[in-house]
Amino acid sequence: MSKQVSGTCGVCGKPVSRPASKVCRAKCEELLCSRECHYQARSTGLVGRDVAAPYDIPEEVRKASSERLTALNAKRKDEGRYGHSEATKAKLRTSTAAAIAEGRIKRVSQLEVAVGKVLDSLGIPYDHQHAIRDSSGRFIGVLDYYLTDHCAALEVNGTYWHADPRKYPDGPAHASQARTASRYQRKREELLQRGIPLVEVWEQDFKSDPEGAVKDALSLLV
Repeated sequence: MSKQVSGTCGVCGKPVSRPASKVCRAKCEELLCSRECHYQARSTGLVGRDVAAPYDIPEEVRKASSERLTALNAKRKDEGRYGHSEATKAKLRTSTAAAIAEGRIKRVSQLEVAVGKVLDSLGIPYDHQHAIRDSSGRFIGVLDYYLTDHCAALEVNGTYWHADPRKYPDGPAHASQARTASRYQRKREELLQRGIPLVEVWEQDFKSDPEGAVKDALSLLV
């Protein structure tokens, strides 16, 4: 029977025992109890990574590779095989939004969190990241805040992502802004159909006067 080395895991502190032969070959001086702790040790620097030879790709190779990829993508576009179809994009948007609503993906900005703190200070009850569903239960979208006492929606709009008209008087200037505007318009239409009032807090106003910006939005519900 091989000799065992016992101690505590260098990451989680659990008791661990390893064969001495494996300990001698390990890249880490600490004992590790599991694969998960090994990965954690790598990320914190406890386990070293030996690089025998760093990457040294000649510039002409990089250029040739880039040209091949550009030509391949151009061919795929001509053949209609580049990117997702509109139907697939719609499915991806719906599944992603549903994952956010169910908490599997966290997508809450610091601005949104700050608005929530102001609502708390004002004693306004709300449901954060409130999911909207149609009569058949199909997922529609997510509201930043659903104000339960007012039966209304409060959306927190960033200057860039929502293309604040004061900053972008000609409308969205980038594709990412246009996509956000399209999704936001669909959300507005759904709320209108359901008779749910919508008020907005804009980033520029909130940064100037946090409490005042929230109060101004709430005043529209009175």
